[in-house]
Amino acid sequence: MMAATLASCHLSPRYTLVNHVYDKPRLGEKTFTTTDSQSFPYRKFIAKGPDATTPETIVIALHGFCGASIDYENLGKWLIKEHPAIALYAYDIRGQGLDPVRERRGDIDHPQNWFNDLNTFTALVRKEHPRANIVWQGESMGALILSNTYRNDTEQGKRPACDAIVITSPVVGIRGDFPVWKKEAARMIAAVFPAARLSLDTLSGGQKVQMTATSTHSEQSETNSWHIERHTLRLLVSLNDLIDQMKASAATFRVPTLIVHGGKDYFTDSNDVFSYYQQLSQTPEKKRLFYPEAHHLLMYDVQKDLVIQDIGIWLADLPKNRKTTKVQR
Repeated sequence: MMAATLASCHLSPRYTLVNHVYDKPRLGEKTFTTTDSQSFPYRKFIAKGPDATTPETIVIALHGFCGASIDYENLGKWLIKEHPAIALYAYDIRGQGLDPVRERRGDIDHPQNWFNDLNTFTALVRKEHPRANIVWQGESMGALILSNTYRNDTEQGKRPACDAIVITSPVVGIRGDFPVWKKEAARMIAAVFPAARLSLDTLSGGQKVQMTATSTHSEQSETNSWHIERHTLRLLVSLNDLIDQMKASAATFRVPTLIVHGGKDYFTDSNDVFSYYQQLSQTPEKKRLFYPEAHHLLMYDVQKDLVIQDIGIWLADLPKNRKTTKVQR
C-alpha cells in the first residue's frame, strides 16, 4: 500500500515544456541546460576588472522554499568586495517561482530531478573553474536538496561533486506542534490527487509565519514577484520525505561542513538542529554558527551583516580547512 502511495505521488505530470535550442547540458551566460534538456536561470557574483584574480573557491548556492536566486545577492556582493577570490553562482530551482515552465511552478515530478540539476550545474561550473574548491550552500529547501543529493550519490557509490558544504536554516524535522494527522492526510490525498494544491497559510493553520524580525511570509508574498501561492501535494510530500532523510544525509558528509541557524526560526527548533549537527560524524571539520535572535531568513534578518561576514570568513579559510583531517565531535 505504501509503495503504491509513493508511486502515485511521483506520477509524471504533463507539462507544456519550453522549446530549447540545446539538448545537452550547457552553461550559457544567464541560463543553464540540464540533463532533461530543460533550462533554468542563474546569476553569478564574480570579481571583474584588471586586478581580478582567478577564483579559488566557487559557492554554488540553492535558495529556499518560495525563494529565488536573488536571495543570495547580499552574500554575493559582499564576497566580491571582501573576498574577491570567492565567486558565487546561484540558480533558480526547478518548480519554484522563476521556473521558465509556468505550469511547473509549485510542483515537482520527482526529487531526483532536483538532484540531477544540482550535479549538472556543478559539473558545468567546475568545467569553467577546474582548479577551484566547489562549495554547496543551501538555505532551507536548498539545504534539503543538497544534503539528499550528497547522500544519494554516496549510496550509489559515486563521489559527491562538492569539496565543502554550508547549510543555513536547515529544516531537520517537522515542528513538534504540527498535527501528525495533517501530515498523514496530505500524503493520503496526494496518492489520489498529486496535483492538488495547498498554500503555506493553510498548512500553518492561519498562524503568522515569521521569516525575519520585521516580516512574515504573507507580507513577503505581496512584494516578491516569484512568490507561489499554492504548491502541489506531490511537492509537499517530496519535501517531507527529504526532511525525514536529513539526519541520515548528515551522517554521509565527508567534507568540511558549516551549519548556520537562528534561535527564532519558525520551522525548526534549535535543539533539533544541534542534534542534527551531532550527526556530522564523518566530516574532517565542522562548525556551527548560532544566532539566538535570528529568524529563518538569516541573510535578511537583524543580524544579517554578522551572518554574512561569518560565512565569508569560513569560506575564506577553506583551503586551509581541506587539509585538516581531525574529526570534531
